[in-house]
Amino acid sequence: MEKQKKTFSDYCRIWFKGFGDTCAAFLLKIGLTANMVTIIGCIGHIIPCLLAFYGRFFWAGFLLGVFSILDFIDGSMARMSTGGTGTKFGAVLDSTTDRYAEFLIFGGVLLYNAARGSTLWVAVCVAAMMGSFLVPYTRAKGEIYGLNMRLGIMSRLERYLVLGISLMIGYPNIGMVIIAVLGNITALQRLLYMKKELK
Repeated sequence: MEKQKKTFSDYCRIWFKGFGDTCAAFLLKIGLTANMVTIIGCIGHIIPCLLAFYGRFFWAGFLLGVFSILDFIDGSMARMSTGGTGTKFGAVLDSTTDRYAEFLIFGGVLLYNAARGSTLWVAVCVAAMMGSFLVPYTRAKGEIYGLNMRLGIMSRLERYLVLGISLMIGYPNIGMVIIAVLGNITALQRLLYMKKELK
């Protein structure tokens, strides 16, 4: 099995490890757990979802960035509190709430377009959601067989960067187009990689 290069997400984890560890240590010190922060971050996505629906795109993008930071910190908290391994349930909870969180923010943009009768942009949002959910699905299926599935050009971090920036500049549908195209390409990349490795 060929060794894969580090992804942009991997490098970000390295670059911001100090920040994540500092925040994680503080939150653990005040009595929060990794799972609590995971749930808070997921529920918090309701706010940018509603803001996107009402067309308050800048603040939707800004808060999306704030709550996505919690998703980074909860992993550091889990490793600190368990000696570096995390827990099996924590990993499942994190993955599940990630899907809920993405559904909320994508849904906010979709409903914004639906309320304005824009069938085309609703279809684009659906395509973006398809790619968004197929990327982690293909990763999970590959990892069952022991494959390193951290490949592709549109992982969760990249999706959030694209959507967050497009919201803040007031053009969320541009972000949806990018995610629709590159998200589904990433899912296909992972599928083809599995085809090659699982022969």
